[in-house]
Amino acid sequence: MNAKIAQGWQSLGFRLYRDNVYLLSPASQDLEEQRGALRGRLAELGASWRTGTS
Repeated sequence: MNAKIAQGWQSLGFRLYRDNVYLLSPASQDLEEQRGALRGRLAELGASWRTGTS
């Protein structure tokens, strides 16, 4: 479970610092880019759910 949580943080641009501490650089564009990608994916999932497809 910890590995999946770590993957989630890393997918948003957070980087492992040490001892399960993750940091995000304030200058990083990763968070904004990944947030946009997640919004798109959620919209697709919602649309497929409404139409009954997956």
